[in-house]
Amino acid sequence: MNTDTNKSLYLNLVLGSTGIILITLGIFEYLLAVERSMAGFFLTLIGLMAMVHYIYYLEKKAGISDKFIWIRAVILILILGTIYFTVYN
Repeated sequence: MNTDTNKSLYLNLVLGSTGIILITLGIFEYLLAVERSMAGFFLTLIGLMAMVHYIYYLEKKAGISDKFIWIRAVILILILGTIYFTVYN
């Protein structure tokens, strides 16, 4: 039972990470197409950071190890950075 719960938890973590990436890409595409102001960019960035922080808080409450959270955060940053520099530059 415990391994099934862990598998389900990690599956949801992967789906959540994918969702964060897709939301971020969608927001940046919208900002490039419609909103060209720095204020809109920074407000979006602050909102995104608040959402990610809250998700990490919930993951800690669920018992996910700090090591796994940091590894996943680094992977997310690398993926978003790679996409940004290949698509937008």
